Amino acid sequence: MNAHPTIHDVAARAGVSISTVSRALRGSGYVNADKREQVLRAATELGYVPHASAQLLRTQHSGVIGVVVGDLGNPHTVTLANSIQKYVRDRGYTVLFTSVSDGDESVEEQALQAMLRQRPDGLIVATLQTRISDRLLQQACGTGLPAILIGRSLPEAGIDAITSNYQRGSQTLTDYLLELGHRRIAFIGADMSEAEHVGRLRGYLAALKRARIKLRPAWVIGDDNPARPYYPTSLTGYRAAKRLLQQPSRPTAIMARNDVTAIGVLQAVKEAGLSVPDDISVTGFDNIPLAGFIAPALTTMSQPTEKEGELAAEFLLRRLEHPDEAIAPRSIVLECDLIVRASTAPPGNAQT
Repeated sequence: MNAHPTIHDVAARAGVSISTVSRALRGSGYVNADKREQVLRAATELGYVPHASAQLLRTQHSGVIGVVVGDLGNPHTVTLANSIQKYVRDRGYTVLFTSVSDGDESVEEQALQAMLRQRPDGLIVATLQTRISDRLLQQACGTGLPAILIGRSLPEAGIDAITSNYQRGSQTLTDYLLELGHRRIAFIGADMSEAEHVGRLRGYLAALKRARIKLRPAWVIGDDNPARPYYPTSLTGYRAAKRLLQQPSRPTAIMARNDVTAIGVLQAVKEAGLSVPDDISVTGFDNIPLAGFIAPALTTMSQPTEKEGELAAEFLLRRLEHPDEAIAPRSIVLECDLIVRASTAPPGNAQT
């Protein structure tokens, strides 16, 4: 293999033109999905990265940390971004942010490519996991670019990862509802086809199985058209709850994948003329600041969001400031805490 592969080598390996390789790697201009994947695979196999994203990253220090986050409409994301920014700013670095609102691979590809062109000293990525972003991260980190992942992992690339124990947290939350006496529990924010990738759904399923409660697939509802990984929103919760409440037999409790989704659920329940928690208990996940101030205050799992951001920044700066230190890749899993508020109670008017 050529020690310094060129764009010509990538084009030959992928069986496409040089201009196609250039557009695919820049994330600009039209390239169909199959050809883009061919180009990225060829670049990864050859160890090729664009000059500006490789040589300059290895030889210069910009004092800039690149941060790619998810949906900025979710307060959880804002809290995470703020915690990263505060940590690195206090230590003399500047943060450059970009966001990806859902799991659209082409959007995330463009965002990551744009970030790499800014030549940051290091990278923190806290987005939904996609195949293309995994390849781009492997490609970038192969040049020596320090990177940290939050809420996702890429062990084969040797990248540090920090996440919360979503599955255990969701199982704890489901167990709490079971202890209250609920047996008719729905889940909103992902459907059964997504269970492999959504720890919060797996925790719910595990708790029901352990309690020997028959799963009702119709009560596990995701987005209307989940063509890709996505962040469930208040609209997701609202629409899904509307569907649930129109069924002849309704649940006595609804678990939302996150607090923002739960807010949509609360509105749908209110419009149906039902009461939370007298008729239906509702829970969220994340413990965003608003969760304690809505009516009724939301029972949720508190995710250590600020700690995730601080640890990610700490790990990244350690690698930046001690480049000659042999530090094994780290994978940290943080636990979540149950926060009980007014949106949950033993089942009342609804049949158990």
